[in-house]
Amino acid sequence: MIKFFKHDFSASVLATVLVVSTLLLLGVLMVIELWNFDLVRYNFYHQGEQARANVESGFLLYSRDSTLSYRWEGDSSVLLFGQQEDSRVRYSRQRWGMYEVVEVQNGRHRSVRLLGKKAESFWRATLYVPENNRAFSVTGRTFAEGDVYLPRNGISYTQLRSEFFKGRALDKKQIKTSEERLPPLDEESRDVVNGLLDYAGEREWLENGSVLQRGFREPVVRVEVGEYLSDVRVSGPVILYASSMLFVEENNRLENVIIVGDRVEFADGFSGCVQVFARDTILLGNQVCLKAGSGLYVRQEEEKGFIRLGEECEVNGYVIAGAKVSEGEQKQLLYYQPESSRVRGLLYVDGIAEVHGFVTGSLYARECYYFAPEGYYSGILYNIVLPGNPGGAYPLWMRGPYERREVKWLD
Repeated sequence: MIKFFKHDFSASVLATVLVVSTLLLLGVLMVIELWNFDLVRYNFYHQGEQARANVESGFLLYSRDSTLSYRWEGDSSVLLFGQQEDSRVRYSRQRWGMYEVVEVQNGRHRSVRLLGKKAESFWRATLYVPENNRAFSVTGRTFAEGDVYLPRNGISYTQLRSEFFKGRALDKKQIKTSEERLPPLDEESRDVVNGLLDYAGEREWLENGSVLQRGFREPVVRVEVGEYLSDVRVSGPVILYASSMLFVEENNRLENVIIVGDRVEFADGFSGCVQVFARDTILLGNQVCLKAGSGLYVRQEEEKGFIRLGEECEVNGYVIAGAKVSEGEQKQLLYYQPESSRVRGLLYVDGIAEVHGFVTGSLYARECYYFAPEGYYSGILYNIVLPGNPGGAYPLWMRGPYERREVKWLD
């Protein structure tokens, strides 16, 4: 026994005190470690959030500043905030059809997106028809929002056979005077189109039933396909070349790819994201849906060139058709869209177009016709709705303000 202040304690008490003290110390250390762990985790979370914010700032800067590429350093990077090295963002940019693919990276965080333009051209028009020394007519259930550029002889609300105008008349403030030609085109976009259509390099062969999936951080792959494309899954920076005509079956899964050929036709019910560049003809079957970032382009070569949408089709992106020559009284139709179909984005026809249904965005057409069994009516729009789309993203086809707008995320 140990006597201490007149009290007797067992020797085993000291061991108990040591054990309890040790446990308390371990508990305190565990609390400190947990606090440190939470602090480290918070720091990692904060760094990740800051990196994501820097990437978003990088895209915003790229979208607004047309001089940014001139200020890139040797590694295509820019400091967002003064001398803070952790705010450095790196850029990578490539054209992809009528759009551009931009990658922004900050630290370990990166994002790849498809970008278009905020405005289709300097005119920001819902409808643009060049000067042709005659009045422009509308009839049926037709109306338009936004600025409308028409020939100087103005607009007339007319009757087509037994049907009168039943739409909404334009406000005088909406009507502007157009110029003699369609607006000028973007030179880089013309070079991109020519490069796609005139490419004669080596290409791999893609069999029906194949799977080819790539990310946009990887190099572009060019493949050759036969006249009939069936049951393939292709996504990413892949260009499909057809030596002549190509029929795309409904069971294909195509995402963010480009198709190049003479004549391209899509089966009823096809759905995907494709940009098509043809030398002759593009035909969409019924109920075809081309998702955001898609487009149809036909380059006029001699007397070739025609785009037709089937019933209940939807094109989200653009439709661009080159000039079609007309000989004497025989008028050659370049673009046809039925009432049940819709284009969201830009519809640009450097020739004769017969357009019905919806164009949610901008319609630029050299001539608008309506072909009836008894003949044709020139300079007329019949049963078309043009609501405009100020929040849309447009292709880089015509010259205009630089400002970019996001079409979709790619990675």
